[in-house]
Amino acid sequence: MAVDGVSSSSTTSATRSSSISQAQLADNFDTFLTLLTTQLRNQDPLNPMDTHEFTNQLVLFSGVEQQIRQNQNLESLIALQVIGEQASAMSYIGKYVTSEDSTTALQEGQANWTYVMPEGAISNTLRIVDADGNVVRTMEGQYTAGRHDLTWDGKDDNGNQLADGVYTLRVSALDRDGKSVSAAIGMSARVTGVAKDPDGLGPVLSLGEGLNILLDKVLTVKESAG
Repeated sequence: MAVDGVSSSSTTSATRSSSISQAQLADNFDTFLTLLTTQLRNQDPLNPMDTHEFTNQLVLFSGVEQQIRQNQNLESLIALQVIGEQASAMSYIGKYVTSEDSTTALQEGQANWTYVMPEGAISNTLRIVDADGNVVRTMEGQYTAGRHDLTWDGKDDNGNQLADGVYTLRVSALDRDGKSVSAAIGMSARVTGVAKDPDGLGPVLSLGEGLNILLDKVLTVKESAG
């Protein structure tokens, strides 16, 4: 099973930018002190320099340094939160999750969907489409209002067992006037691994066959497909 991204790398990357800012601030502060020392050494004893501006600069440097440290702490907390979410997501491995999506994975010869019919439909045709857009199975669906579960055995219209992969359910329902009736479709699949989203949107659950969903898209978690 694939598990990725649950490490200290997130914390390291989160603090890198603040560390660079801290180093740049230190360089600027060293330059400032050098200039201050030089000017004080060369000042006219009978006409001493006004130290008000230097005092303001010292206060400014102190405020910037404090802000950088606050940013470092905030970035570290965010990184730790991400790592915690990824570690928590690992408990999903081996369980079945549901989400509002018409595409799911055929796993070990079984795929599961749910579709919710509104009032007014008098017919419904279900079509299962493979990753290339080919209709591999056509069957009559339920059209009464409410939720209906569909478990597909992975066989096409000729009774041939198809390979595990990604498949999409299409619901074509009509009302008495022959107009299309929309149905909400959901999927269910077993979690096979956890990964880190490259865009930083949160943990990603792998459902096998190259199908992934974000953790925040999960509606329910079950021990079995039923």
